[in-house]
Amino acid sequence: MLVFSPTSSIGRLLLLRTIAIVLQLVMVCSGVYLFEKDINLYPIVIVISIESLFQLLSIYAYRNTSEAAPSGMLLQLLADLFFLTVLLSFLGGASNAFVSFLLLPIVIAAVTVPKNYVVIVALCALASYGYLFFTLPSHHVHHMDMHQHLTGMLVNFVFSVIVIVAVVMALVNQIQRKEHKLAQAREQQLKSEQIMALGSAAAQATHQLATPIANLNLLFEEMAEDCPEHPAIQDIEIALEQCKQQLEGFRAQTESLKTGYIEQMKLVPDVLQELSTLMALQYPNQNIEIIDKSDKLRVNADPMLLPALLNILNNAARANQQNNANTIHLLSKADQGGWSLTIIDHGKGIDPMQLSELGHEIVQSDNGMGIALLLSHATFERLNGSLTIENHPNLGAQTHLFLPTKI
Repeated sequence: MLVFSPTSSIGRLLLLRTIAIVLQLVMVCSGVYLFEKDINLYPIVIVISIESLFQLLSIYAYRNTSEAAPSGMLLQLLADLFFLTVLLSFLGGASNAFVSFLLLPIVIAAVTVPKNYVVIVALCALASYGYLFFTLPSHHVHHMDMHQHLTGMLVNFVFSVIVIVAVVMALVNQIQRKEHKLAQAREQQLKSEQIMALGSAAAQATHQLATPIANLNLLFEEMAEDCPEHPAIQDIEIALEQCKQQLEGFRAQTESLKTGYIEQMKLVPDVLQELSTLMALQYPNQNIEIIDKSDKLRVNADPMLLPALLNILNNAARANQQNNANTIHLLSKADQGGWSLTIIDHGKGIDPMQLSELGHEIVQSDNGMGIALLLSHATFERLNGSLTIENHPNLGAQTHLFLPTKI
């Protein structure tokens, strides 16, 4: 069973070579028996037989491979050049009308292998043509004063090689760039649809939680009246208040995004102060160390900016808790016309296999699915910013955020 398909690069090449071998036999036999050409069949049949054996070995070698590596494609194309050169050397060399077939491996290389390999194939094709030209028998060259004609064919071949390498490769690069842009657009569309689905689910969950929380608040008021001295009263009140604040904040953010908000700017020190206050409420045991060199920069006061930053800090705090640490470093500074913020925790770091996926797609892990980072990354992209995550050489994970600003 063959794994590669006829639509793959190696599949097309092997199919084309099979057709070429058949045509070679048909044309040689036609020249000998129909047109009564004086051709020595013995060496030609040997070359075609060796080429056929090489074809069978190639099919066997790639039977379990869906696509050949660039180096493998290069060897296949060089083999085609070699067999074609040997055949043409027995059939008139550079004076043969089919000598232009040496251009085919260059065309195939231009659309299947990297640029440096294309250059190698082109140079080998030029060397093959040069060998066929300079090894022509003298009676072929001087017969009917064919020297100028053959020299013109050589110049034409060199020019054709240059045009193919330059033009075809340029077209291939242009197509590849367009395909890359289309792939990015499809990926962005899928990501947007995924984020919209997550947002809809979050809004639905918020709506469904509103009634139970209101009922709990009524029950708490009755309990506070009956048992005002109970030690858990104060803790329950704080927890309920936090739930109500989170619900109201989510509703306000949703409403501002739905109706459209007026773009306002907020000082970076104010943003950092709000983050520090929120983290003190949620993680009172975590120490936030802030080094701010932002020089009074202003960032877009987007309603989702603070929650996006808070998501990253929440991840840092949980990483610290798992590693029995309690310090999170925030390094804020002005950087190339924007605001650069680095968040460093003292956790165990992130699995290197997941670093490239975090923030770009949902990642399953022991601590969650990375949805918070996915939403944060989407917010920063919407604000023309960027988010990168890596492991610190000595501490835990470090997250780099960049946002455009105004002074």
